Amino acid sequence: MVNKTNKRKSHPFLFLGFFLILWWGIPTLWKTTTKSAFSEFQAPIWDLSSRVEDLSNYWGHLSDSKQTLIKKGKDSSRLISDLGLQGKRTEDINNEIIRLRALKDSLGNLENSLNLDPAKSFEPIVARVSLRSLSGWWQKVTIRKGKNHGLQAGFGVIFNGGVMGRIKSVNARSAEIELITNPTFRIVAHFKGDDRPVTFQGNGIAPGGTPFGLALDVPHDLSPTPENPLQLMSSDLGGSLPEGIPIGIVENLIGGEDGLFKSGNVILDSKLIQVQEVTILVPR
Repeated sequence: MVNKTNKRKSHPFLFLGFFLILWWGIPTLWKTTTKSAFSEFQAPIWDLSSRVEDLSNYWGHLSDSKQTLIKKGKDSSRLISDLGLQGKRTEDINNEIIRLRALKDSLGNLENSLNLDPAKSFEPIVARVSLRSLSGWWQKVTIRKGKNHGLQAGFGVIFNGGVMGRIKSVNARSAEIELITNPTFRIVAHFKGDDRPVTFQGNGIAPGGTPFGLALDVPHDLSPTPENPLQLMSSDLGGSLPEGIPIGIVENLIGGEDGLFKSGNVILDSKLIQVQEVTILVPR
């Protein structure tokens, strides 16, 4: 009786072992093709589920009380005000670029020594999130747009809290975004008010839901504190993102083994793992 029970218990493990051996023996090309086809099959299901959720939220908002509507109106006013400030900042940056180009032209023979390249320009494309995968291994989200909307792997992605990540893979009607928290995510960055480049790397999501990153190769003379943290910003040296997009804040740095560089945790915006809408930056 005991032997029969042990045999029954061992059957799932035998099946799992057989499946793993079979999967390892399948050619890589077939695996890639199957994965792409499966993603294309699932995309409409995720899209429909996301749209049903949007519709449910819409009908829910219709029953909001007067106080709730007033609060939402105030929140919208704050967002509009913030957008106005961001627009003014963008205008100031564009004016500065125009001034520098004019200066470059006026210098004539010194043009090569200045080495001012034309500013990188991006076209924003807004997309809704249809699926989240925020496990310890996979930290990515799926959006409703893909190749049919001109998206390609490698494009930078931002949200209202700053840098979100970059497009990892693209299908016809959907795309996967590798989140900035993913340990495989790395970009060149710099601290606000300091042009020296540092390295940013994803460092996962804490059990409480707080997203983190790592600041590496930080100059030794920088010493942030919780009372005076440093703001980490994107750098145009990475290519997929424009200059000056917020990444996170650094409250503490520790010295490296070589004594020349420091490193520390980067606290990211908590809204990163709850975002419903993102903006993809398509290079012009």
